[in-house]
Amino acid sequence: MQRNLLLSLLIWLLEIILVASFVSDRWTREIQTTEDKMLIAYFGVEKDAEIRVTSQKWFDRLFVRTGIRESIYHYFIPTERERQLSKGFEEVGRYDLFPFIQSRLDVLWDTVYQMIKRLIMARVWLPFLAVTLVPFAIDGLIRRKISQTNFDYPSPMAHRYSLYAMLGAVYLLFMGLTLPFPVPPQSIPVGIFIVAFAMNVFFANTQKRV
Repeated sequence: MQRNLLLSLLIWLLEIILVASFVSDRWTREIQTTEDKMLIAYFGVEKDAEIRVTSQKWFDRLFVRTGIRESIYHYFIPTERERQLSKGFEEVGRYDLFPFIQSRLDVLWDTVYQMIKRLIMARVWLPFLAVTLVPFAIDGLIRRKISQTNFDYPSPMAHRYSLYAMLGAVYLLFMGLTLPFPVPPQSIPVGIFIVAFAMNVFFANTQKRV
């Protein structure tokens, strides 16, 4: 289990590296624009504005006010004063290497902002999460109790694959935070429903205690 978790985290980090390396800054801005239109169409203008303002506040609080973003830019891109102090190397990378590095860092920070924004959007669905998971879980437990009173046997295969379905759905939602494509707001309740249904099957087919 720990090995699979580590592999999943490595795949997610690889996704971030690939996005920062190959996705253009123009594309990331188009993603943000497209998702804003989706949010407006689904939640309305006021909710979209609230999500954007909250996302920007969290981004500023975590990375701007702390100086993290500025420090990373400064680490990879020399200032004009540092150029002048580097005699003979003042123009090295000025028009090719460092603009490229800056564009990659811009994409990275746009991805981080988009991830925060998607987390804020996911928080909107928390009431739906509780309303959906609890009844499905209770129904699964009741079905398990009923099966214990008769000759029905739980299915090990259904138990195993329902667990895989839950973990897979959660992992896909997690990966969706940094996907370089517009993520519709409806994807979150769909993922929650898949997790809830898989949880129902998982509980209903839990092995009987001896």
